[in-house]
Amino acid sequence: MGARYREMEIRTATPEMLIVKLYEGALRFIRTARTHQEAGHIAGRATAIAKALAIVNELQHSLNLERGGEIAHNLDALYFFVTDRLLEANLRGTVAPLDVAAGILSTLNEAWVEIARRLDAMALRWGK
Repeated sequence: MGARYREMEIRTATPEMLIVKLYEGALRFIRTARTHQEAGHIAGRATAIAKALAIVNELQHSLNLERGGEIAHNLDALYFFVTDRLLEANLRGTVAPLDVAAGILSTLNEAWVEIARRLDAMALRWGK
């Protein structure tokens, strides 16, 4: 996908779809880290994990813990857990923590895809 297309896609995306894109990016980097680990490419693994960590960090820092209530606090705890798994994978050079992190992010991504789909359907229904 070209850089211009990607930029336009991001500029026109709803806030919910931007979150989906962040999850997809983190998952892509986790898959890349796993591939590098299995091939014995330590530097590649570390770089991919660092990119996944940056995305998870961005998701975590976008939470509004004051207004988001229990959901925001639960997401915060999950992001801490995912961060710990990614750091563990990098430190120990094992793929199991990557799989755990990917499982959590995949579940969250599926939820956000559904949220975005429902909001789009509502917007179409109401003519917005």
